[in-house]
Amino acid sequence: MAINQEFKNLISRIKYEYSLNQSQIADSLGVKKTYLSDMINGRVPYNETMSKKISEIFPVVNNEQSSYNKTIKITESDINESSFSGTLVYDIDATCGMDNREIEFAEDRIIGSVNLPEISKTAKIVTANGDSMEPVIYNGNRVVIREIFNWEDIFYGQIYLILLDEYRMIKYIRRYEQDEKNYIILRSENSRYDDIKLHKSKIRKLFIVENILSVKTQI
Repeated sequence: MAINQEFKNLISRIKYEYSLNQSQIADSLGVKKTYLSDMINGRVPYNETMSKKISEIFPVVNNEQSSYNKTIKITESDINESSFSGTLVYDIDATCGMDNREIEFAEDRIIGSVNLPEISKTAKIVTANGDSMEPVIYNGNRVVIREIFNWEDIFYGQIYLILLDEYRMIKYIRRYEQDEKNYIILRSENSRYDDIKLHKSKIRKLFIVENILSVKTQI
């Protein structure tokens, strides 16, 4: 039977939001890890009872406000250049086009921090350049990113910062149905840019875009 992709994405989001592994999720739900795995792989149906249990135990996954790629409006004063106690802001460009950009989170590249309850303190903030993701991400918007280490934690249809040897890109990651194991599709929001078929092995690092910060200039 085919993988239940919707349920797999749900479990991946629980892992991400609650910092749990699959065994811990199974324990929380009162089922064996093998049962949870069978449900992900379509060997056991994902039923209403399990859906209700997940809603009760992990309510954040049904909270639309916690979804990824959410735009948050901030002002320049929200970026505190004298404090590094919040989510760190780096003097780093993450291109939305195809130009080469280095992404090194060194201390000397920190320019301040943002302290807002809806932004994770363990994430990082960089600047998006280019127009390929407009009108979702405009040139100069800041993006809140968090590194993803496991393909099992990928949410197809979400926006990611993808680091390759040649390029640094912010794109939607879509499924390549002909060979999902080895390839993905990178898609822009701007229709002037074509889809990119990419072999997973070419990716050096991968970051999910948790939030998009639209900075309103104060007059």
